[in-house]
Amino acid sequence: MSDQAGRDDCCAADVDPRIARHFDGEMAAHDEAGTLPPMKQVSQRLLTLLSDVGEARPTLLELGCGSGALTVALLESGAVSADGVDLSPGSLSVARRRAAEAGVAERVSFQLGDASRAQVEPHDWVVLDRVICCFGEVDQLLANSMGVAGRRYVFSVPHSRGWRGAVNHAIRAAENLTNRWRGRPCPGYTHSVPMIERRIADAGFRRLRSTTIGLWYAAVWERAQPADG
Repeated sequence: MSDQAGRDDCCAADVDPRIARHFDGEMAAHDEAGTLPPMKQVSQRLLTLLSDVGEARPTLLELGCGSGALTVALLESGAVSADGVDLSPGSLSVARRRAAEAGVAERVSFQLGDASRAQVEPHDWVVLDRVICCFGEVDQLLANSMGVAGRRYVFSVPHSRGWRGAVNHAIRAAENLTNRWRGRPCPGYTHSVPMIERRIADAGFRRLRSTTIGLWYAAVWERAQPADG
């Protein structure tokens, strides 16, 4: 799957342990070759939306961090420290190697866990990049992540409205059918973006900026009054 087509292997946060084994297999090839997976196009655009990281100098939490591309890039750009959570041990291994090669290993910690259940501490910025689409029920994920976002809440999801939403719903249905036939447990979901944003607004945030990337939507929300203020 490709970002350009509105599809991605974004399911690392699913609680099914077979998901972790799938991504572990993908990461094993990079470990063996000594390479690092490139940052996805959606993540690159999200990084652009967070270009003021050097001025804000936040502490960062990325839930469903995968191989750490966005987390490490934000550290390189000015984040003070970071924590990443992912279900795949192989992805976390690559993330630690990526951080070491970038010279930021002392400022980041990667934790094995399910993003909707992991015990996490408050951070200035909380990021969920291509993760919400992996959960059939998102209430627990949203509650767990918004509750520790001190200043910003950042996410990317497949578009759910208009023609992009129609295409995404069709893509997810076809992919889920194919995955069941192949025995690959990697379900994807196109959740209502208005519902997600209502929940964020109800938690005391206001939308700061947003953008469309192909069939994806990304947004940065800022707390109206910082939790630490």
